[in-house]
Amino acid sequence: MTRQVFTYLFTILLGFGFISCEKINSNDLADDTPVYQSYKLVYDNYMNETTATAEFKVRNSSGVHIKLVEDSNVKFNGERHHDYWPLFHEYIWKTRGFSDVDFIYNKNWDRDFVNSIYTDDIAYTTIPNDLEEIDLFSSGRLYWNGSPLSYDESITISIEQSGTTISKTAGRRNSEYIYLDSDDMRNLYPGPATIHLEREKRYRLDEEDGYAGGKKIIIMKDKKQIYLYE
Repeated sequence: MTRQVFTYLFTILLGFGFISCEKINSNDLADDTPVYQSYKLVYDNYMNETTATAEFKVRNSSGVHIKLVEDSNVKFNGERHHDYWPLFHEYIWKTRGFSDVDFIYNKNWDRDFVNSIYTDDIAYTTIPNDLEEIDLFSSGRLYWNGSPLSYDESITISIEQSGTTISKTAGRRNSEYIYLDSDDMRNLYPGPATIHLEREKRYRLDEEDGYAGGKKIIIMKDKKQIYLYE
């Protein structure tokens, strides 16, 4: 890699870091400043664990991140967050099993916003038990256990092997499978691998703060060890 290219890439990454870390404390905002709310619930079927995250920005999705301080906070099913990721100012909460989550954002001492993500907002979806191996040189349909895709949903299936990952995504309504072509597998080789599945749905908030908008995301994940052969 040339020095010029390296410098260019470093500058981009450095700039991204500054943008990601940029934040403002909630008590530095006027009370009537609208706040963009982003909530996510991820259920990992393999680990049997629910992870919920909340993120806040000034005015819209492109706004500066907000760190909640003093009278401002977010609760997950009535509990404070378990962890905090300062890079993107995400508040994180975890529990065992697949759990509904009520997000309660206390903007200030007299203003709350309640948004909920329920387990039945997404179809229970897993990797089929009988999927044990995949032929590297044969194209075909890869089905999942669960209903066809509905509006605003997508499914991504990835195969990981020794640091190499190939992925395919289905996003068309009523899709029931992902088609894997032999060309998709050309960077993999015969032997053990891990197949990953992620089903995602995005939808609107229950309670927005003025015109700021926001989003709710629910994701169901699964993984399984398989064998690739030729």
